[in-house]
Amino acid sequence: MTAPVEIAHGKLRALHRFWESLRPAPDLLPGRQHFNAEDIWPWIGHIGMVDVERGGRPGVPFRFRIRLQGEHLARLTGNGRPSLYLDETLHTKYRDLILAQHSEAAATSMPVYRIQIDEAKSWKRIDRLVLPFASDGHSVDLLMTGLYMAVTPSRPCAPEGQ
Repeated sequence: MTAPVEIAHGKLRALHRFWESLRPAPDLLPGRQHFNAEDIWPWIGHIGMVDVERGGRPGVPFRFRIRLQGEHLARLTGNGRPSLYLDETLHTKYRDLILAQHSEAAATSMPVYRIQIDEAKSWKRIDRLVLPFASDGHSVDLLMTGLYMAVTPSRPCAPEGQ
């Protein structure tokens, strides 16, 4: 059973409820085999999936190979190609933070939800939810990330035609 996760973003709250509904038993994680591609349609552009590989490099307990990146995630990372590792595609500024969130979900078998506000761009907010999946119900072998970015302009846009 997972601890309650306080999720501020409505669509990510719904994704978390969907993940919970897939659990075959309260003490087991859902696996990729528990849902079809069309089940994730409400979030399709905003989710990514990575395979979890253990012991990728010395001192690095996990590596994450991209299986799927939705259009919005691909736009943020600048790369939507599957089969690359997540650490190869992330902007240096955010790499450690994002890899830490993925590593936490893989190590604890618990969902990880974070709100990120860029210090240099306080108008940009990113809500990220990382959900663990395990084919055998116990050992995390897949992570699904839901990500939504909200932009609040500091000044109103000029009317059209100006």
